[in-house]
Amino acid sequence: MNFQAILSSAPTRFPDQAPVACQGVEGAYSQQACLQIFRAPSITYCPTFESVFTAIENGECRYGVLPIENSLAGSVNSVYAQMFLHRFHIVRSTTLRIDHTLLALPGTRMDQVRDVYSHEQAIHQCSVYLAQHPEWRVNVCSNTAAAARMIRESGRPDAAAISSVRCAGLYDLNVLATDVQNNPHNHTRFICISKAPEIYPGADRTSLMLALPDKPGALYHLLGRFNELGINLTKLESRPIPGTDFEYMFYFDLDASVSSPAFAGLLQELDAELNRFTWLGSYSAV
Repeated sequence: MNFQAILSSAPTRFPDQAPVACQGVEGAYSQQACLQIFRAPSITYCPTFESVFTAIENGECRYGVLPIENSLAGSVNSVYAQMFLHRFHIVRSTTLRIDHTLLALPGTRMDQVRDVYSHEQAIHQCSVYLAQHPEWRVNVCSNTAAAARMIRESGRPDAAAISSVRCAGLYDLNVLATDVQNNPHNHTRFICISKAPEIYPGADRTSLMLALPDKPGALYHLLGRFNELGINLTKLESRPIPGTDFEYMFYFDLDASVSSPAFAGLLQELDAELNRFTWLGSYSAV
């Protein structure tokens, strides 16, 4: 990877407008994150996380916005699974406060509800509230906004959705309960991805994926090399490599940018030394 070439060709300003792929439907948290990153995006809604990656690879959209981790539920596993399979680069990140609400058709009473629909991450984030209602059947949907839209289209007075309060207005639903998540400090971090590497001024975070040799001290030695450069490690996670037996890929978030010659040099060394090494991008949070 020629970091100097990427830096020398980097645009000076992040675009305000661009075609962006988001998973879900109108009102999804991914759409809200997209609006924090871009001033006036042209959004294409995709049914799955995989289809967002595919839209970027095929050139259908220049960017994609995806959730990568939640402060309560942890990493979004299905996004990480796709990260192993697709080639992309992270160009921005943002954090969104998540306020889950229970939505239903106008006139629906709480004691009428029998089925609740939402995304699996939202269901996990609201597990304490849901446990207080053992009479409810909990159903997984592709997206929280899709769950809200489904309630509106179904016409069912015995069903509700866990979604954002914004979806109440979008889909003409009533709010039965607010702040139903387990913890009021509920935030999700989203990444903005592109097909081509793009590094913008102010980039101060770098994400990497790599596999280390199966020998004692390999991870310790690598962490020591980061430490020698005074680099702060903000995330380290290991995940099985698809199609292998007990081989693991490490995911790193580092407070560092490739605009630092010393850090860029270390990345060049790792790229040459390791059989599996992917620089995911250097970017800033907005």
